[in-house]
Amino acid sequence: MDTQATYLCPRLITPRESIAPAVLRISGGRVTGVGRPSRHDTSPTALGGTVVPGLVDLQVNGYGRWPVLRSTPDDITAIGVALAAEGVTAWCPTIVSSREEERLAALDSVAASERSGARVLGVHLEGPWISRVRKGAHDESVLEAPTHDAVARSLRQHPGLVRIVTLAPELRGGIDAIKQILETGAVASIGHSDATFDEATSAIDAGARMATHLFNAMRGLHHREPGIAGAVLTDPRIVAGLISDGQHVDPAMVVLAFRAKTAGRIAMVSDVVPREYANTSSGMPRTPDGALAGALASLSEGVRVAVAAGVAFEDALQAATLTPSLLIGAHTGRIEAGAPADFVVLDDALRPVETYVAGERVWGATA
Repeated sequence: MDTQATYLCPRLITPRESIAPAVLRISGGRVTGVGRPSRHDTSPTALGGTVVPGLVDLQVNGYGRWPVLRSTPDDITAIGVALAAEGVTAWCPTIVSSREEERLAALDSVAASERSGARVLGVHLEGPWISRVRKGAHDESVLEAPTHDAVARSLRQHPGLVRIVTLAPELRGGIDAIKQILETGAVASIGHSDATFDEATSAIDAGARMATHLFNAMRGLHHREPGIAGAVLTDPRIVAGLISDGQHVDPAMVVLAFRAKTAGRIAMVSDVVPREYANTSSGMPRTPDGALAGALASLSEGVRVAVAAGVAFEDALQAATLTPSLLIGAHTGRIEAGAPADFVVLDDALRPVETYVAGERVWGATA
């Protein structure tokens, strides 16, 4: 369907610039123009809030009652629909550490899913090539050092589907695996790792360009051994994934990360999991020993938490839209001519009230 529409926006953030008021023109699922209103814009449809690019979430383990691991194609579709209600228009289904047959089956489910709601940009493999010392909630029994053949089987199951692989670079074969991942065009991300500062820097030198959930499941900052966190905060070559739900990272550290890295080098993620993982006493997903096991807050909530902590709204928005999109070579996360018409209308509290994907309204808080 060649949908054509012109929208009048009280305020529009691209996110490279803010325009108020603004006109947004779309056709065929793509943005054809954006700018200030003119007399040539006849009968535009008024949108009642701030228009921003749709959020891009690179780490979604599941949502509501649907997991990504052990999913069916219908589960993946259902997650995409549910995420649209949170202002997410593009996402990476995340497959946590698992046995190979489970991992390949989950890849099959993503590949076979129907696209509805938020669009799937590709898969994030989070493990099983991670550190036992920093495994977090991952199943230790399935963890292993990366081998060329094992990595290749996952990357080749559906060529081009895997967009991010998280691994611990200090493991035997870790640096070689980073180079192997890069050869497929995917992003190598260091995480769930006990690597030292020097080991982390070696991984970045080898081509790693993302760190999975900065501060969480990695060697922490120390003034004599900065660890992965120190390497990520000080090296401009790498983008820091960051969970900003107010639980995984103290809001003061969220502000610190933005000041050290800037919004162009932070990719906010939700790390959201199905609600069945919530602990009955704390309300948070936790392992039996009390460790956090993912999040329940959506990426849009992460933006609101960051803004409440003192991060400029435009910076938080860029870190949840353009930066993650650029990291994996997607064309979403921006409102500009030629880009997919994926956008969200926010109210004054920065909560989504309407979500559009490819120019089609896929969710609205009101009928």
